[in-house]
Amino acid sequence: MERRQAGVMAGRYTVGDRAAGTAPRLGPPASFPAAFKESTMPSSFLSPLARPALALLALGLSSSLAAAQVQTQSIVVNPAGPAVVSLTLIDADTNRPVPGYDPIAPAATLDLSRLPRNLNLRANTAGQVGSVRFGLDRQSSFRVENSAPYALCADQGGDYPACPASVFTPGAHQITATAHAAAGGGGAAGAGVLVNFTVVRSAQQAPAIAVNSLTLIDADTDRPVPGFDPIPAGARLRLSALPRHLNVRANVSGGVGSVRFDLGGGKTTLENEAPFALCVDGRDRQGKKGNYYACDRSVFAPGERRIVVTPFAKMFGGGAAGTALTWTFTVER
Repeated sequence: MERRQAGVMAGRYTVGDRAAGTAPRLGPPASFPAAFKESTMPSSFLSPLARPALALLALGLSSSLAAAQVQTQSIVVNPAGPAVVSLTLIDADTNRPVPGYDPIAPAATLDLSRLPRNLNLRANTAGQVGSVRFGLDRQSSFRVENSAPYALCADQGGDYPACPASVFTPGAHQITATAHAAAGGGGAAGAGVLVNFTVVRSAQQAPAIAVNSLTLIDADTDRPVPGFDPIPAGARLRLSALPRHLNVRANVSGGVGSVRFDLGGGKTTLENEAPFALCVDGRDRQGKKGNYYACDRSVFAPGERRIVVTPFAKMFGGGAAGTALTWTFTVER
């Protein structure tokens, strides 16, 4: 890798008469006043008017000397050797880094309830690496990987298998990764990393349950009515343009045990099994639920209508109530 120090040029240094890595510093000529040979005189000793003049004097006296003494030259800085620079948590199902863990931060906390189910870990390297030796907790040589990507629990050309469950058991863990110049952990050992992390499994909250939408069903065919799957907000139902026998299905999130339909005026329907239908449904000859019954004419009588649909975690309206959906609609002949 080449670097140039004077002027901003990627990868190179410019060196003058001092050591590489510092800006060139020019000494004054012999005839230069002794007081200005070293920059030790406090600027407060000079009047504001004298400072610009002295600066121009110094520039004039030293410009020809600078051209003679400073010659730009390139030097090549060899890498210090093979190195592991960081570790990345890998989703073994997608073979991609887990967001937020590329790289894994020092003292990171890995909450298994919020992470992909199958995990692996990759060492990110620099320089000419022949192999990487991983240590895990008390095992100083848990695995040696001889080709990139260098994975804690191996890989097949970038296809990562899941690590054994013991690698990410809840508790404190430590992983080391050391780069070596040769295969099999041989040759000179380069720089490595040590990462301490904690694995936890937080209590998973029950997923929120909800009625997401409603679908108008043709009770003669048991299929959704075109244009009403789902029913648009503020829909107007023109009976003359719709199938003769209708029902309504509640489309719910996972974890719903029952659904209550409240039509107002004390009229309610409670369904305990999907599909959750406003005017209930039976089973077909194969015993499969979804044989929809036609709603009573009063449900779709002309005028303004309002139905509140509430999901519950358990059957018969038991358990926690989820997010309800209110359907306001207009029926026309």
